[in-house]
Amino acid sequence: MSMRALLFAALLSASVVHAQVTAKVGSVAPEGTPWAEWIDAIKARMDKNSGGKLKLKVFLGGKLGGEKEMVEETKSGNLHLFGGSTGSLASFVPELNVLELPFIFTSDAEADFVLEKIRAQVARLLEAKGFVMVMWAENGWHGYGVKGKCVENVADMKGLKMRSQESYVHIETYKAFGASPVEMAVPEVLGALQTGTVDGYSNTPLFSFATSWYQGITHFTFTKHIYQPALMVISKKWFDQQPDDIKKELLVASEEASGRTGVRALSQPLLDNFTAAGKTVCKLTPEQTKAYSDKVKPVWDVFAKKTPGNKQILDAVLAAKKEFAAKK
Repeated sequence: MSMRALLFAALLSASVVHAQVTAKVGSVAPEGTPWAEWIDAIKARMDKNSGGKLKLKVFLGGKLGGEKEMVEETKSGNLHLFGGSTGSLASFVPELNVLELPFIFTSDAEADFVLEKIRAQVARLLEAKGFVMVMWAENGWHGYGVKGKCVENVADMKGLKMRSQESYVHIETYKAFGASPVEMAVPEVLGALQTGTVDGYSNTPLFSFATSWYQGITHFTFTKHIYQPALMVISKKWFDQQPDDIKKELLVASEEASGRTGVRALSQPLLDNFTAAGKTVCKLTPEQTKAYSDKVKPVWDVFAKKTPGNKQILDAVLAAKKEFAAKK
């Protein structure tokens, strides 16, 4: 090989070694939330550990659209990483709706145990639909934010126009309570509350304040009817094109980075913030919780009967719940 050819090869090799990969990350989580801090921590770690070869360009607060739009962009490879609710990913991986079922979980510890048990199964389902799982994260326990009243009893939901996540499980849940679901993307909700297009919503205390939705309600009932995990996923189409060292760095996950601890620590302080903001906070008695839970059991049946895959993952969740109960 000539000296010129050797020099060219050396220069080409150096350019490959020092090539930088820039990955776009999207989430509806606003700045200042544990979700934002979690993504910032991942960004800093990847930058450091890759020697600057991997850079994350983060778009928070729904700057790239609602969750449904970002999930579609992630599948197509236009968005590289997405952090968001399991409900949004269920538009492509319908089995994930099992985690949106009302009253499927009863405690943080049970949810943690079950999610770990079904992790491998969920990762396979995601990969088959074009997503690579990085880790579980958390949105937390839902309550109902409503204008005009608390909804401590099932009958209180009757006739309310409620913003619904773009998920049939959420829609069927509202219908079971006698409410009217209105599908709506995250960026549209506050305006809809303020104009009366909807009377309320279902979400966590954290998300209520992060999005300022609390400004459009007068009462928050902490029903804990849904424990909503979240996911960080990568576009498989984009991931498969990356070198092995970048792939390895992208898949590094840790419980410390998952954001769960930060979200849970904020639960009670945020409920206190509702009161400080002049909102009325209500919690359900065990009897009221049972009445709500009994009312939505048909939603579990609707989910299970949709596809054999739905029944399979529901059975896996119920088996893990049974194993957890036996360990207590």
